[in-house]
Amino acid sequence: MIRLSVTDLDSYLYWRGNEDMALEGLVQRLRGQEPPTEVMLASRVFHKVLEKAVEGELQTVTADGYTFVFALDGELTLPQLRELKGERLFDTPSGPVTLVGKVDGLHGHTINDWKLTERFDVERYADSYQWRSYLLMFGATRFVYDAFQCRYDGPRVTIYEHHRLPLNSYPGMAEDVTRAVCGLAEIVAKYVPEKIREAA
Repeated sequence: MIRLSVTDLDSYLYWRGNEDMALEGLVQRLRGQEPPTEVMLASRVFHKVLEKAVEGELQTVTADGYTFVFALDGELTLPQLRELKGERLFDTPSGPVTLVGKVDGLHGHTINDWKLTERFDVERYADSYQWRSYLLMFGATRFVYDAFQCRYDGPRVTIYEHHRLPLNSYPGMAEDVTRAVCGLAEIVAKYVPEKIREAA
């Protein structure tokens, strides 16, 4: 049994589409040997802030050494159900694969995902297999990226714009994700065998 994360899948697709990234770089990511960047660390704390937020205005929040300043116009509606784990089993030529992940929010048939970013890149989000994978895992039909554009000033993060990018399920989506999972499983079976475990 191979256990992979949605992040692993996007790392694989990034490697496949990027001629400058060597296979060793992908293997390092899959093994969790790549140290997190400052942006990644801030983003993790930001997710915690939104996960625990209650109704009312978010203005300035300090958590885990970071200060988040919300300089936004308008209101942000957060889903009631947050931080939900999901998984889906795939049969691949390399053996069974369990793809796992965690969504930031779920409301009805809509999944929400929060991104903290310095640049809002619609194409990058739309090309990602993160949203496709989560729609399959949860049987949902709509996925919304809530991208929070920010400026970094050391541990102070100013959030000045909020972008929403809705994406919908489509015919053939399951097949697209399955092909990607099969490709990644083949790489893992050859180069990262420690991710293969005996089925319980």
